[in-house]
This record gives sequence, structure tokens and C-alpha cells, in this order.
Amino acid sequence: MRQKLTRLLESNFTTPRQSKPNSDRVDKGRTCAQFCLLPHFSFVRSKMIPAEFEERSYEAPLYNQLERGYREIFTPGQVLENRVGFDRGLLLTQTAIWETLGYDAPLPGAALGYYDWPWGWGPRHPRRDLPRFRLNLFLQAKRPVYYKRKPRSLRSISSIGAPLWAFRVTEHQQRLLEVLAKKTRGRAHVAYASAAFHTNSALFTHTKRRTIVQNSTFPSVAVLKGHEAWYYEEPGAAGAANPNPESIEEQPLLERVRALAEQSEVEAGGELAWLDALAGNVIDAVGSIETADAIQAQFFDDLHTLDRLSETYELRPSFKAYAQVSLFTVRFDLSWLLVGMA
Repeated sequence: MRQKLTRLLESNFTTPRQSKPNSDRVDKGRTCAQFCLLPHFSFVRSKMIPAEFEERSYEAPLYNQLERGYREIFTPGQVLENRVGFDRGLLLTQTAIWETLGYDAPLPGAALGYYDWPWGWGPRHPRRDLPRFRLNLFLQAKRPVYYKRKPRSLRSISSIGAPLWAFRVTEHQQRLLEVLAKKTRGRAHVAYASAAFHTNSALFTHTKRRTIVQNSTFPSVAVLKGHEAWYYEEPGAAGAANPNPESIEEQPLLERVRALAEQSEVEAGGELAWLDALAGNVIDAVGSIETADAIQAQFFDDLHTLDRLSETYELRPSFKAYAQVSLFTVRFDLSWLLVGMA
């Protein structure tokens, strides 16, 4: 097999003149062929198959099913819905979008910025209260790769077999999430999420049946400290971390957050003061990373912009804190959910 691939690459990287008995030119062609062959053999040996779907295609239905399929999990946006009176709003001026809804032009509306939004909006005494919640949940979705055979690096781990899936952890991201978990201890849980499947067909099936959560893995950030990858052969939170192979088994995500929620303080759904402390924790977590990168710089630039807007529009501190945490999740590609009381 190796000889066939070598000859094939030599034919691609060696010109007809180089095929003549000229030792210098032939050696150069072979060197290029051998160099280009290395990644191909690494791929063949590992039997690693990237997921057919992108990360975004997986995380959207995942978070939707977490929010809508479990009564104790809801989005922070519902906090503002309770105080302001609606959940989301968009300004759409593109005629093409309205035409898909049966309108020839955008419908008339109002720009809330001209009407003192959000100050003074919403009923003073809402008819329904939000669930009292105990815990924030931050999730980082990952795109998996599929292994038909068990990688050699995991031969010392007998608790995991093949076929299996895996995802890699980037060092700077892991370091930030570790600091976030430490700063928000008792107030939040931080974990990864990845599919225990890798084909588009499986993604579509689990989306239709609303079974993505049941077919995903959710290792906590804490257990992957010092590791670069997570390997798993089934949904849940059992698997192996690498390098320095280590077998790890945690409770499934929902059982884990329910147990943590029982140990956390109860926060009233209608009160927003808890957001101030959470926003402070988030900003401290990003600021404590010594080696700055472009994303961190953009985040702090966003915060400066938010400061100017809050002064102009006199935003309440809690609304500003909500925006700060939301900016953090957007910049660092996290999902933010709340865990309510059972």
C-alpha cells in the first residue's frame, strides 16, 4: 500500500524531465512525495472520520431541546421577558424577507430606542412569575470525529472500546473555562457538549425525534483539566481523557446540574440583582488570563462600547450586567442557560 501511494505521489510531484536518471531531481521529487505522504498515513491508520455536520448545525437543535424539553431549564432571555413584556425583537428592512411572509414591503413599526426602552417598559406586577432558579449553566458545543478503531493512545484504558467518538480541547479555551468555573463556583456549572453520532442522517433523525440531548456527551470542564481530548463510545459523561490517558465517569448532565442546584442558593425569578455578581465573575475570568488574544481584546472593546451606551440610555445596572454576560457568551461561543427548581 505504501509503495503504491509513493509511486502515485512521485508521478504527481515529478515532471517528465525529473523521471530521467538525474539523481538530484529524482531525490527532490521523492522527498516531496514522502513528506506529503505523512499526513495521509496518519489519517489512514487512525481511521478518524470528521462529523458530516458543522458545529452550528448540532448546537442549535441541542440548545432548543434542552430549553423546551426540560421544565427546569430555561433561557436567561425569559428574565427580561418577565420584566419587559416580550422575549425577542428584530428590525427587518429587507423586502425579500417580508415577501416570503406574503407582504410586498416591511410593515410599519417602532424603533424602541426612541421610546425610552427598556426603562419603564413592562408591567409593574407581572401576572406570572418566572421559576425560581438555582444555577447558571454554560455549555461549549464541539464537533466530534469518529473512530472505527480504538486509538493506540487509549490502549491502556480498558473501560472504553470501539467504535467511538472524540473531540479536541484547545488550550486557551480550556484555560478560560477553568477560570470561569472557578470564579462562578456555587453559581454556575461549565461543561462541553458533543454528539454521540457523526452523520447528517443521525442529526436529522434526532432533531426530528427530539433526542439529541439523550445522544450527546457532556463532560465537565473540570475533569478535562490538563488534557487535550475527550473520547467516548456512548452518550452521557463517561469516557477517557488524553494525553496521560485517564478513565473518567461523571453523572449525566441533568443529574449533575440538579444535584448542584440543590446545593446552590435560591434566586427569585423576578429579581435581577444576581446578574451583577455573575457579570463580575465573567469579566474577572476573562481578565485573569495572562496571555491576551484577539477575542479577549474584542470582548473588552465590546464592554467599553456598552459602557457608553448605558450612559447614553441610562440602562439599569442589572440590564447592563445581562448584556455583559451575553456579550461574553457570544464572543467565546458559549450557550447560557438557567436551571430552575424541581
